This record gives sequence, structure tokens and C-alpha cells, in this order.
Amino acid sequence: MLEESFEWLNKEQCTAYLKRLGLSWPQNLSLEFLDHLIRTHLEKIPFENLDLVRTHELIPADLESIYNKIVPGNRGGYCFELNALLLGLLRGIGFQAYPAACRVLRRPGLRMPTHRASVVCIDHKKYFCDVGYGGIACTRAARMEIGAVTETEFGSFYFERECFGWLNFWYQAKKEGQQEPIKIFMVSEIPSAPVDFAPANEAMCREGSMFYDKMIVQKITPYGPVSIDGNQFTFRGKNGKTVSEIASAQELQDILKREFQIEIPI
Repeated sequence: MLEESFEWLNKEQCTAYLKRLGLSWPQNLSLEFLDHLIRTHLEKIPFENLDLVRTHELIPADLESIYNKIVPGNRGGYCFELNALLLGLLRGIGFQAYPAACRVLRRPGLRMPTHRASVVCIDHKKYFCDVGYGGIACTRAARMEIGAVTETEFGSFYFERECFGWLNFWYQAKKEGQQEPIKIFMVSEIPSAPVDFAPANEAMCREGSMFYDKMIVQKITPYGPVSIDGNQFTFRGKNGKTVSEIASAQELQDILKREFQIEIPI
């Protein structure tokens, strides 16, 4: 009954989704393809909370609404959208995968699980997959095994045991000046049903949430994340990083179209 609740896209939807990403239907359900899928997803489909900031209405979290928004609608989304859709694709093309609840640990105190990701099983090994955090991004599938380290061009990721059923997910940056690792999430090893995320989605869409009034848009590039954070635009390119203030609604629309391929009225 639990597994029957997991998201699942049909073949036509999977084909359109892969086309949105510029990918073809995989010949093999390999770790190499999964890594490529995650990296491409982070580059092509941005994290964004534009609808919530514009309307302050509850973000629909059912798979059909998410699919229509992101694939034919050419938009992005936030974790309860992006990772639900990714899971639907993973299961639709044949991967064994399930949704996992996460507690965000970047702030003091123990919070309710307000993030979702996916776990994929390949050759009797589990891999953590996340395309919807909007912050530090692991651009590959991360091995969920104590002692295993997943290396990316931006840094390394690894898991440590918190207690029974929960693993802490750590990040160690490669950049100079950051010596201490960062604990990002506490990840459940037990599958969740999609309905389990409804209270967290509602909480994130209420006044007082970090996503309610502050616009956050991000995608990954070979040089690092390009992002909008409130009225601040951060661009990373071959010549380094630049940070500028967004001065007008027109400038915001231009940035959204140019950098994120999003065209909506602001």
C-alpha cells in the first residue's frame, strides 16, 4: 500500500520530461545515468518559489499539477514539486526509488521535516538524490553508506549516523577559507508516503515561512550557483562572481528570462 502511493509518471510524460532536460530515454538504469540526470536537472530546471511570492496561495503538490507547471509550462519549483516530479520520472523509467523526509539542519534547533528528497536503489546500494533544495547542491547521487564519500567539483558529501532510522548529511566545501564541514540535513532511511509531506508544504506556504515573501531562484552552472535572493542577483561565470541589486520589475523579468528561461508577469 505504501509503495503504491509513490509518484509515477507514464511513458509519454517521462519522454516529455526527458526532452525538457535534453536527455533521451536511458538504455541502462545505471548510476552513471542517474548522476547525469541529477546534474542536468540542476542546470536546466531552477529552484524557484515565484508563485508563492506572487500569490501567497498554497502550492499544489499533486503530481499532475506539478508536471503541467514544470514540463509543458517550462517552469521550476521548490522541493515538494521538484523532488516529487523527479521521483515520478525515476519510477516511470524503471528505477527502484522512494521519497525520503529530511529535516533541514542549517538553523538552530530540531525542526519538523520540511524537505523531501528521493532514495534510489541500484545493485543493492542506496543513493540519496536531491534536485530541490535551493541551497548547497550535491550534483550527483550520494551513496547512503557510513564512510562513503561522494565527490563533486564543488565539494564532498557524506553521511553519519544520528540515531536509528536517521542519517546526517554533511558537506565539505573545496573552496578556500571553509575548513569546517556543514551538516545540511537529517535524512530518514524509512520511505514516506507523498501525503506525509502535505503538512510541511502547507507550513512552507504560510506567512512567516522563508519562502512566503522572499523570492528565491537558483540553478547550477559549471562555475557554481546563479541565483536571485530577494532583490539580490548573484552571477557566476568564467570571470568569477558578481553580485548586484535588482532595481526594477523589468530588470527582474529580464534576468528570469535570460538566466532561468522563465517568462511570467511580475
